[in-house]
Amino acid sequence: MQPRQICIIGAGNGGSAIAGDMTLAGHSCRLFEFPEYGGNIEAIIEQGGIKVTGIARTGFAKLALATTDLAEAVSGAELIMVTTQALGHERVARELAPLLTDGQSVILWPGSGGTLVVRKVWDELGMDRSVLLAEGVTFPYCCRRLEGPGTVNIHRIDGPNMLFAALPASDTQAAIAAMQGTYADAVKPGRSILEPALYNVNIIVHPVGALLNMGRIEFSGGEFYMYKEGITPSVKMVINAMDAERSALFSAIGYEPYTYDEVFTDSFNMSVAEFAKTSSKGPFSMQDRYVTEDIPMGATLTVSLARKAGVPTPTYDAMIHLANIVNSTDFYAVGRNLENLGLDHLSLAQFEQYLQTGEKPAAG
Repeated sequence: MQPRQICIIGAGNGGSAIAGDMTLAGHSCRLFEFPEYGGNIEAIIEQGGIKVTGIARTGFAKLALATTDLAEAVSGAELIMVTTQALGHERVARELAPLLTDGQSVILWPGSGGTLVVRKVWDELGMDRSVLLAEGVTFPYCCRRLEGPGTVNIHRIDGPNMLFAALPASDTQAAIAAMQGTYADAVKPGRSILEPALYNVNIIVHPVGALLNMGRIEFSGGEFYMYKEGITPSVKMVINAMDAERSALFSAIGYEPYTYDEVFTDSFNMSVAEFAKTSSKGPFSMQDRYVTEDIPMGATLTVSLARKAGVPTPTYDAMIHLANIVNSTDFYAVGRNLENLGLDHLSLAQFEQYLQTGEKPAAG
């Protein structure tokens, strides 16, 4: 295997897992963290790598570089893997734009439609380098830094059929080929980025599991396991209702609908019940990313597209409304939707053309 030059942006749980596992697989990994989150990377810089435990490759992964200098991390990298929260995609796009060179690939793990944000920013900035841009439906691992920064425990390897697509979709096969030796065998090509974006199971299960257990979460003092105790039969009925609304949307725009359970099994290679047995604690408040990320970054994008398609989404709307109340925020107004992405002027046919080819008509 030819070692790959990989830049990982974000040194939290996910970024640490990619950097650690890919280093132990023989690749050269540079791990970047934004300076204000330096606590994530200080121990890694000091010790020169990451202690990896769990079910993947284990041991001490000596990184090629750990840094808060993005230019240093990106220079010479073939693959740039973004593991920040979706809320950070716009910033990542802006800071990456002047640093990119022809032939690089930027992969969002996961995307939740982040490729639309990144492309919007790059177009605004006139970024004209030939760079592949793609996103996955979920993260390649389930993992936690159980012993703090500088360590990561990988308790599940995701795949082997995670939905994955490039923007434009005509680049999807090239983006998968660019990941040879890393995650090319863990993904399957989606029709467009709408599939990995909207089929991220977290967009449904996280808000429903959190918002419908908010009293238990706030009372528990941190002793709450959402998958083990929060996904009761009634809560699952709400999940199924959102799933049905999403399926109706995909059918309306001419895509093959997948069920929540199908996507879950494809992504994690296990059932929801099996997943629950090894799940971690959380969430711990209504300000957790289960609400403040998955509602504005995923649920709002689904609803905005459904509105254009004329598909009702009463359960999505209810979850967004509850999230708004407990956070005193209008998540739809500030979230990832067609209006804020500058795509609301497109017809559904024009939007699909953009997803497939990268070409779109100018606003009239």
